[in-house]
Amino acid sequence: MDTLARPLIGLYQLSNGILATSLQDLSDHDARVRVRGGNGPSIAWVVGHLCHYKLVVLGLLGQPRDNALEARFERTPASDGADYPSLAELAQTFAALNTDLCAALDTAASQLEAPMSGGGPHAEKKVLDTVLFLAWHEAYHLGSISAIRKELGRKGIAELVTGQ
Repeated sequence: MDTLARPLIGLYQLSNGILATSLQDLSDHDARVRVRGGNGPSIAWVVGHLCHYKLVVLGLLGQPRDNALEARFERTPASDGADYPSLAELAQTFAALNTDLCAALDTAASQLEAPMSGGGPHAEKKVLDTVLFLAWHEAYHLGSISAIRKELGRKGIAELVTGQ
């Protein structure tokens, strides 16, 4: 395993476990509840959004795939979720994409060092920089899922992980 990839794989595996824990007690209805007075995102939207970005990272690592999630979860703000996949489907997609992403990272040393074509979305210079940003982006959104859970009257992710 490449030394650049090892910590990235660890971060993505950690996020995968945290997300699975944070979804285990939610129904589809819970996952579609929008916060901030009905104008903010739902947990289902956040998970779809993260799945979309896993596909982006796979493309950066030389494994592009059809991204049917882009229209609903990148370019369109959260909605009532009526047309979203079920929470179980979103969770399964996230986990499967995470497995594929970690496998791609395991063999991606040359792709990580490659320059970003046209520069990254935040002026990143190398693919590695963008992959690191998107790992941070995933963790940021895990925090938003925790905040949404709290607004729904559920335990936050830290409480779930620590068993408190």
